[in-house]
Amino acid sequence: MSNKWSGRFNQKWLSLSALTFILVWASSGVFAQPKLSEQEIDYLEEVVIVSSRYPVPLSEVVGSVASISGEDISSRMVNDLQDLLATTAGVSVNRRQAYGRTYNDGVAIRGLGGKRVNILIDGIRVADAYTGYGRDVVDMGLLKRVEILKGPSSALYGSDGLAGVISYITKDPEDLALEGSPYLSVAAHYDSSSSRRKVGILGATTGHYFDTLVQITKHQMNETELHSGALLTPNPMNGDQESLFAKFKYRISEMSELIFTTDIQRWQGDWDLQTDTGMSFFPSIVNTSESLGTDKGNRDRFSLDYNFDSNTVWTDQGKISLYTQSTNQSQITNEQTQTFGSGLNAGPTALTAISADYQFNQSIKGISIEMFKRIENSAKTLHQIVYGAELEYIDVQRPRYKTATDSITQVSTSVFGSDIFPNKTFPDTQTKRTGIFINDRVELTDRATIVIGLRYDQYQLTPRTDKLFNNSNAAQNNLANIDDGALSSKLGFLYDISNDISVFTQYAEGFRSPDYESANLTFTNFAYFYSVAPNPDLKSEESAGFEIGLRGNHTDLNWSFAAYQTDYEKFIETDLTGATPRGISIYQYVNKSDVTIKGLEFEMQKTLSDNFAVTLSANRTYGESAGEKLLSINPSEGVISVRWRSDDGHLSVRGITTMVASGPSDLAPSCGRGGCNPILELPGRVTYDVFVDYQLTENMSTKFAVANITDVKYWDWGSVDGKLAGDTSLDLFLETGREFRADLEYTF
Repeated sequence: MSNKWSGRFNQKWLSLSALTFILVWASSGVFAQPKLSEQEIDYLEEVVIVSSRYPVPLSEVVGSVASISGEDISSRMVNDLQDLLATTAGVSVNRRQAYGRTYNDGVAIRGLGGKRVNILIDGIRVADAYTGYGRDVVDMGLLKRVEILKGPSSALYGSDGLAGVISYITKDPEDLALEGSPYLSVAAHYDSSSSRRKVGILGATTGHYFDTLVQITKHQMNETELHSGALLTPNPMNGDQESLFAKFKYRISEMSELIFTTDIQRWQGDWDLQTDTGMSFFPSIVNTSESLGTDKGNRDRFSLDYNFDSNTVWTDQGKISLYTQSTNQSQITNEQTQTFGSGLNAGPTALTAISADYQFNQSIKGISIEMFKRIENSAKTLHQIVYGAELEYIDVQRPRYKTATDSITQVSTSVFGSDIFPNKTFPDTQTKRTGIFINDRVELTDRATIVIGLRYDQYQLTPRTDKLFNNSNAAQNNLANIDDGALSSKLGFLYDISNDISVFTQYAEGFRSPDYESANLTFTNFAYFYSVAPNPDLKSEESAGFEIGLRGNHTDLNWSFAAYQTDYEKFIETDLTGATPRGISIYQYVNKSDVTIKGLEFEMQKTLSDNFAVTLSANRTYGESAGEKLLSINPSEGVISVRWRSDDGHLSVRGITTMVASGPSDLAPSCGRGGCNPILELPGRVTYDVFVDYQLTENMSTKFAVANITDVKYWDWGSVDGKLAGDTSLDLFLETGREFRADLEYTF
């Protein structure tokens, strides 16, 4: 971290930290931990919000929703997206590499992911993923719950809801403190897979009018350690991450309250990009002797919510939210190169220092209005209606800076062949999204419920060209200006066959409007004779999902079984669409063939005794496109979790077994100019994890875990699908071998 950047941030950090403790210690009284016992928690029926935008008991949800509790996040010592979703059936996180960095690419739900999954934090979109960045921009320690809506979700959440929604819900002061009994804790964490060291402090108070919660966390970490059997080592990295989260609630009256939330994230990683070093022979002979990278970024989120009760003809409860979120990310790479213009035997003809700074900046501003009304007519039909409107502006920029300086003459240039820097690979773009929605949950009888949802979205994508973009758009391609709308619906039905068993079915639609990248990505690579051009005719992707399921809720057994099929139309992918007179191939994002994904899902929770509980989940998904099997779908997976808890609740042990079937087999070879080569195929695997949670004293607790106990060497299919069996970089995608985690927490 540069001294200038670090100093500026630390000054703000110290000021905010001081404010934190003034607020937390302002209340008198002895700090205690007012939480329900685990036995009491077991008897509370879980409710979720993501399925209807208001609380519904999980047993009464129409469709498939998964929920990850804060207790589960804490007990598994979750650090990132991959940890968070490791035990959720039908949901996965793939890893990718770009610019020498390895990162979590995003979430896939039932075989489809990336930008086709909406990720929200307290109802606000998390920043988009872009090449080399990923979507790990949320501190997992802030979360009290994560809800996952599986299947098309645009009838509730608008664009990008083709495959589903991940909804992060952050902690509230009342989750930890009671009036007169504030809460304060400090915690430390270690994870061997990336040598992650984390320390954090969390404080909360509640009063008659004013509640506060403040959490400060600092992480230090290194590159992910691969399995000991890997023949390659990942590029070394030394990184840190700091977060400040604060939530302030003010009760205006018994009928209304204001909530102000601040969520500030800072991160930086320093890379030794050893995979960049060495000789290259095209288009000229160049040796890269050193390549160092620095990644830094920030995400600042602020929101103001006004919640109120209002017993009027139009509404019982309401919420008005104003929010803003800005995410700024920078990838800096500094190289030292030697050019051999007269051949290797003649020695270097140029010594050059190359510095590049590729940025991605996104800001989101919006307002949402959400109302809830409960209506019961004379026929005892109950309507639970949520309706509202949203207005959102999203601005993105992708400036790229690059210079080469002769180490002897100190003469600099920003021209690299036909590439002129600085430039932008797509123009600065503003996307305006306007949506109105209504969702009605109708309880027809004590046994029958239908859900009807409808949403209309209007979206406008407006590019703004400037000199930097024109440096990339040498061909002066026409840009896409999009002004379109979409109507999304859903219809669901739930029927209680008996007091314990219910059947449900649902139809739901999704869409994704073309974004700044797919519509207007523009650049030309003259060295390799290809270019990417905008596509003004690009249409929105659409999806239609069908699901039918059976659910059982017994005294000591809960289970569900679901079969689903989702059809995706106008799928957006890159394709070769032409060539220039100079022989440069032209690629564009186009609407290609349809995709169909279908599968089965099963989940079960069984309480064996006061001490033992078992959870089982399994998923089988199959996809095809243009009559061909879709190879990007993850293999079938099953997860078994067994938990034992002592009579006094001070000790709990949890064992998790993950079983993954083999990947696609008998794959046709990949053929190109160099001939035909076999595609990578993967065997199945079984891994075992164990987590121990022990309450040492009334105020101190510790956790310990061993993941992948048997040290299995494996790849996740989603991270390597489509790669050649002989790919020399395969080992860089290996997962961690045996891994150790430990937590220590003290509550005052």
